[in-house]
Amino acid sequence: PALNFRAGNVLVPMGFLNEMHEPTTFLSTHRPSIERFLIPSTWHENGFGAFGDAGDFSYRAYVINGFDAAGFSDTGLRGGRQNGSEAQAEDMAVVGRLDYTATPGLLLGGSAYHGDSGQTLQNAGGSDIEATTTIAEAHVEYKAQGWHVRALGVLAELDDVAELNAALGLVGSDSIGEELSGYYFELGYDLMHGLAPESAQSLTPFVRWESFDTQARVPSGFASDPANDIESATIGVSYKPMERIVIKADYQDSDDGGVDQFSVSIGYIF
Repeated sequence: PALNFRAGNVLVPMGFLNEMHEPTTFLSTHRPSIERFLIPSTWHENGFGAFGDAGDFSYRAYVINGFDAAGFSDTGLRGGRQNGSEAQAEDMAVVGRLDYTATPGLLLGGSAYHGDSGQTLQNAGGSDIEATTTIAEAHVEYKAQGWHVRALGVLAELDDVAELNAALGLVGSDSIGEELSGYYFELGYDLMHGLAPESAQSLTPFVRWESFDTQARVPSGFASDPANDIESATIGVSYKPMERIVIKADYQDSDDGGVDQFSVSIGYIF
């Protein structure tokens, strides 16, 4: 078994894209919404911990500074990232991830995050608001024989949301969610695998279905905004003339809470 240690500013090991977020690592022009608002990639915090491999599994486990709940909103957790620079560390958190990696082309695993997010926020009585935040996600990926398959589900829960709303002046349907949840499924196939298997190029049409709600549950006395309960279908194509360059185009069709859009992008890593 390999055991390694890390300290400093670390990428939080959740989902597919937070640790590997370069444009060549995902098919669409934009990252899936779930990996922006529920898993707020790109998300990195100050901390320390261990990572490595043990048999058929890989793992990461860190202690990091917690979210700053003052940045939470009805649209999700993204504003709570501190990203290391001048981060408040009144409240800390733990995060861990375990993946099965023994089968070529298959990645199967999950991760969990837990910690207080109140930092220096206080309620009307002068007591600290803990705003304990828990996020759990499960994921599976299969990439072999030209196929690209991804599925991911997320559930997040927050405590003390009524107090948090009061401290931030949020009323009605602007409430932060006590529960946030969502999932997506993505399927693509590299046509070059069948047409020119020796080619270094890839041409991958894909589809993705995504459903999430950043106010799946709100405190008593508050309301959910239907615009935060979103379902969308994305269809597109990703072309790599070489491994480090990608050209993408896709169309996203969303229900009333989302945005319909056609997007084109060019990306590269160096």
